[in-house]
Amino acid sequence: MLLKFRPVCICNTIRYPRVKESIDRVARTIEDVARATGCTTGECSGERCRPVIEAMLAEAQVKA
Repeated sequence: MLLKFRPVCICNTIRYPRVKESIDRVARTIEDVARATGCTTGECSGERCRPVIEAMLAEAQVKA
């Protein structure tokens, strides 16, 4: 599946599977994802990855 190559945090080179795994385990907020993965801590301070993470969190809540 191509999602394994999809970048979420371009600044820190963090891909979709790592973020998804953190959400599947314990992450419920953007701050949780940031602590678990390092997303939002790069040069853009989350401007690029925050919308993607928000969408992933929303999708996870719908499925729950």
